[in-house]
Amino acid sequence: MRSRMRLRDRIRLRELMRQEARLSKIVRPPEHPIEHELRLTRSIGDLERLAGVGASRDDRAAFWMAFSALPARETLDAGCAELRRRIRLAAGAPMPTAG
Repeated sequence: MRSRMRLRDRIRLRELMRQEARLSKIVRPPEHPIEHELRLTRSIGDLERLAGVGASRDDRAAFWMAFSALPARETLDAGCAELRRRIRLAAGAPMPTAG
């Protein structure tokens, strides 16, 4: 008898399945092609190239010096976020919103 679902549980499950079906029908706008390129990047160097940071050591050092006052992990996070922002800006893609 315990293996059988209670009526209210079955009703709730049915409601949840209907909600999920409605949500799956929501059409999302197509994403900008640069978002696909950003997902394909495998290294910070890939991001730097797409963002237009020079390939020389001096150019790269100049970019990263702006973030050098931060702790190591935050330096990488802030630098990569800035690279992605520059890439999206150059491609004319909309900036993602927080939240």
